[in-house]
Amino acid sequence: MPASLLDKCTGQPMLLWDILPAEQKKKIEAFVVDHLENQDGAPQLDNIGMTKFRYDETDRNGSFRLHFYINRRFCCSDTESSRSDYLDFHFSYEQETVRATATYLDWNVL
Repeated sequence: MPASLLDKCTGQPMLLWDILPAEQKKKIEAFVVDHLENQDGAPQLDNIGMTKFRYDETDRNGSFRLHFYINRRFCCSDTESSRSDYLDFHFSYEQETVRATATYLDWNVL
């Protein structure tokens, strides 16, 4: 990823998601779904967006928030549910490569 494209992400955070290879998008989605405590309703991510993109050119690192809806469809009862959630990523940028990491916590209040 050229530095000029990374700079554009500051004003257009979704640009980073748009240029991400489909394989990487699937890995992120699988990561979230695999960490859900409840797998009922075949959870899937939808309405993915990016906000809060920050990049420090001096330190060559930054962060962004990937927000999404976790949608479920319960076929036996013909019902659906959805809830919003997010991942906060921190990234480094070296040799035109963005390396981002995040942890996910499934927020279930009992």
